[in-house]
Amino acid sequence: MNKDKNSINKANSSSINTSNASIIVQFAVYTSEEYLSTLLNTLEENNLNIAAYYISADNKKLKFVFIVGEDNVQSSSDVNITRNILKQNRFKFDETKVVRLSTSNNVGLLAYHYNELIKTLTVYNSYIGEDGSIIYETCCPTKTLKVVNELA
Repeated sequence: MNKDKNSINKANSSSINTSNASIIVQFAVYTSEEYLSTLLNTLEENNLNIAAYYISADNKKLKFVFIVGEDNVQSSSDVNITRNILKQNRFKFDETKVVRLSTSNNVGLLAYHYNELIKTLTVYNSYIGEDGSIIYETCCPTKTLKVVNELA
């Protein structure tokens, strides 16, 4: 079994294309279903694209984690508009820096990168965006970016 696993890892690491990674802003909103629906409508009304997201339950509230942006780019305008919407509507939210890896081929990348990242970093979360990008939330986005770029 180890032989097969090693063969898979070698195949995945050798077939990885050079990709782009960047540090971007991720928002986490703690709310109810009703207010989440309102937030989604407001983001849409302001022409903000949600490039990646996940929803989970957190202490009887929903935790909606998302990234705004277009075509692997997150503008400061998108971030500022989103931040203002959240503040104006009095949402409880957190804002953190994460690493987004934009790639045309993410087959095996999540496992490959995760295995490398956990050697030196604490990985809090990872998920896939709408364009196949991979989002890594870690203890140190700058170091994560360096590791991911070295693996490319």
